[in-house]
Amino acid sequence: MPQTYAIETLAATGNGDEAKKFCLRIIREFYGIEYNSDWHADLDSLTGNAENGWYSSQNAGSFRIVRDARQNIIAAGGLYDLSRKPGTFARLSGRYGNKKTCQIARVYLDPAIRGKGLGSRIVSVLEADASALGYDIAYLHADAQTPATLSFWASRGYREFGRFSYPSPSGGTDTSVDFDKAL
Repeated sequence: MPQTYAIETLAATGNGDEAKKFCLRIIREFYGIEYNSDWHADLDSLTGNAENGWYSSQNAGSFRIVRDARQNIIAAGGLYDLSRKPGTFARLSGRYGNKKTCQIARVYLDPAIRGKGLGSRIVSVLEADASALGYDIAYLHADAQTPATLSFWASRGYREFGRFSYPSPSGGTDTSVDFDKAL
């Protein structure tokens, strides 16, 4: 019989440090990227107070985790108001105008449980959270060099609408794909 996992709200568990460590581990293993305070400020906010937390409900955010039978985090995902990322917000302001837009971020699963439907369940919960918080649009971006990830988001109804490049942590340039979905 397949394992059934409960998707918890991080605020209810109070384990911001643990969630941050899980996300940074997946980022390091999957993308080969180490911690960078500029790129991981949202994860840093998981360990602070709710007033400054990107993912806190009082700031129209949400962060979800999933635990295995040993109570280790094995999956995560969150959303926050797109205005928390001023550069991205400015770059996309013409697209979204006055529509309330969130960014879905940090949807990560331990490699051992990928491909079993848990990622889709997490995204469904995040979309329900976003709707309950009054968002009209969910935005996200994904690494252009990850075909399975791009396919996953397309299968969830997200539309690709652009690409952008930025300096790679290893030198050179990386490219991400912009996606969005009306809620």
